[in-house]
Amino acid sequence: MRRRQRLALLLQMLLVLIAALLGILTNYATDVDEAPQFLVLLREVAVPGVLVLLMALLIGHLVMYRIDRPPKPKRVWDAQRPPYPGLDAFREDEAAVFFGRDPQAAEVVRRLHETAERPYERFVPVVGSSGSGKSSLIQAGVVPRLRKRRWAVLPVMTPGTNPLGALARSLAEGADLDSSAQALRRLRQSPRALESLVAQCRGGSRFNRVLLVVDQFEELLTLSGDRERDLFLSLISEALRADQRFFVVATVRIEFLRGLLETSHSALFQSPLALGLLARDELVQVVEEPGKLVDLIFEPQLAEEIVDDAGTSDALPMLAYLLQELYFLSGSAGRVTREHYRRLGGVAGAMARQADQVVAEMHGTDRVDLILAVLLKFVTAEGRQVARRKVALHELETGERRIVDAFVDARLLVTGTSQGEPIVQVAHEALFRQWPPLRQEVEARSELLRQRAELERWAVDWQGADRSADYLLTGERLTLAQQWLSGLEAVGQASAAMRDLVAASRRKDHAFLCRVSESVGRHVLANAQLYPELSILLALAALDECVPTPIAERALMSALGFSHLRVVLAGHSDTVRNLAWSPDGTRIVTASRDGTARIWESNSGRALAVLEGHTGMVEMAKWSPDSAKVATASRDQTVRVWDTRTGRCLLTLAGARDVVRGVAWSPDGIQIAGASRDRVVRIWDTSTGALQHELRGHTDNILGIDWAPDGRRLVTASHDRTAIVWDLATLSPHVVLQAHTNFVEGVAWAPDGRLVANSFR
Repeated sequence: MRRRQRLALLLQMLLVLIAALLGILTNYATDVDEAPQFLVLLREVAVPGVLVLLMALLIGHLVMYRIDRPPKPKRVWDAQRPPYPGLDAFREDEAAVFFGRDPQAAEVVRRLHETAERPYERFVPVVGSSGSGKSSLIQAGVVPRLRKRRWAVLPVMTPGTNPLGALARSLAEGADLDSSAQALRRLRQSPRALESLVAQCRGGSRFNRVLLVVDQFEELLTLSGDRERDLFLSLISEALRADQRFFVVATVRIEFLRGLLETSHSALFQSPLALGLLARDELVQVVEEPGKLVDLIFEPQLAEEIVDDAGTSDALPMLAYLLQELYFLSGSAGRVTREHYRRLGGVAGAMARQADQVVAEMHGTDRVDLILAVLLKFVTAEGRQVARRKVALHELETGERRIVDAFVDARLLVTGTSQGEPIVQVAHEALFRQWPPLRQEVEARSELLRQRAELERWAVDWQGADRSADYLLTGERLTLAQQWLSGLEAVGQASAAMRDLVAASRRKDHAFLCRVSESVGRHVLANAQLYPELSILLALAALDECVPTPIAERALMSALGFSHLRVVLAGHSDTVRNLAWSPDGTRIVTASRDGTARIWESNSGRALAVLEGHTGMVEMAKWSPDSAKVATASRDQTVRVWDTRTGRCLLTLAGARDVVRGVAWSPDGIQIAGASRDRVVRIWDTSTGALQHELRGHTDNILGIDWAPDGRRLVTASHDRTAIVWDLATLSPHVVLQAHTNFVEGVAWAPDGRLVANSFR
């Protein structure tokens, strides 16, 4: 570096001297009768002197240019060696077949030759996602350009769990030491040890610059302990400060750059060289150029087709794997054809084989279903389409990270950053579209993936609104979100963002229900004495449907103190639709959506009989005039007659073509009338069950029905907004009551048979 500085200073002095001589020529260009002898002499040598200095200046700049941009090594390759290394990183001896990264390699070399004013400027971190070719760039692109230019390049090291041991081994080999143990002891004993060991690596020449290459620098964070990491970074920083001819190049996965910037040695990482994705024409070079060195050519346009099939430039690892297989498949033919490409299954086929190999290697430590569950995290669904999904590294548990790391090492998953956070995603969508195990898992879990995608969108919207309470879930959406989250948790597919959204929504919902419960409780406390039964219902609703609060519990106790409630009839498993007292006043019958009717003792609330047999919910139950029988109307399109003492079904009255909504006994108990949704009123004989009459006249669903006390008339209520009084002698409408403005659903005769009351919505 000093040599470069001295050369630059010399060129500047030459430039000043040239300017001075040109000035002399200008001032004395005309003939002067008398001039000092030394000026005459200077004028005579000025012209050839300027030419000589201009030539020296030109040569100096060419030297400077060559120092900054050393020539690429000549590409020489053994025709017997495969020109494609596959998924392994390119090594130094494979520089001849390394293509596509010439500008980046030249930039690293330029930075290594640039004048560094501060020590950390001689530390060059090369940052990129996994599979972007960081290691290959340094080992096959940079090191060969430096090797013969007075650079002592130490063997490449990776930190691992023992970074000082790895550094000692690299230094021992570079300095020709008998053992790395001695170097390790020196590194641990003195912060200046690395400086002296670097000096030994110069091979006796004090002008040699020394380059240390640290590959996978992120292992200092992922594998090394805090003490070992700090000691390693301290040694590097001290050596850079003390030795101006010591340089370090480090490759770092981009998602770990933030962690390194948070160490006490963050200055080392302030000027990283970002390694982007390869352009399409560069990928075509990667495909074709190595093959030319062994006289292997590709069928016209096949290289472009392969690159296009790869889909994205971050599929470089899979492309490298495929190219190696194509080379072996083509054999000695010297030509790669589309038939070869199709036989391998393209990029997707190469990826599937690699995935199978990873699973086979991991089968001893992880179950296949667990591996697939982890990989499912990297797939999302939108409608009927599936796509890749980015997963934040911090969302993965330890066991999941082990599986992910295996697939990252196999280049099937790639790492990167999103909004400053380290993430992982699939290298190519062919992994879940073409690899059968994962494709089948995605198909089987497609609904679950859609639910997760919807929950994630809700969570993103909430977070994008600074977690505003207005974006929290309520009502049916909250219920749905809780169900979805429960299902996702069961298969390990829930994320922290989803959990936070649902938890915050539940807290808001709980707070709202508490306020409602307390408000109802205060209302009940103020009105329990006036409306005790209603107050009981309100207090129970506050406790059951909202949240139990002290106020609501106290309100219930107060309402019970004022209540006239005597008995609670409990036993049905669903809503009670209808009930009726027995004519003798000793029993109650209830009809329920659970498909049964029940008979209860009115004084004690004891269940006397369960009337089971209907195949649909029971809409209505009515007692016979002598209290010995009960008739029930059901959605199974029948009316049934029951013995109230034994609970046995005596008759099934059929004929209706739709739901039977209402039933009524004649005053003498000889007939039963049923009202149906098929708009027909039917009358049966209670002794035989025979259908006797059908009354037609309503134009919509019939709900209410009641027999007149004199037995000669029947009144029915319908959704056609009318009530009809039927003359049973003529089986025709006696009068149609049409003053209603909505559905008519309830009817009842006055005890004297002179008036009819009805109810409508």
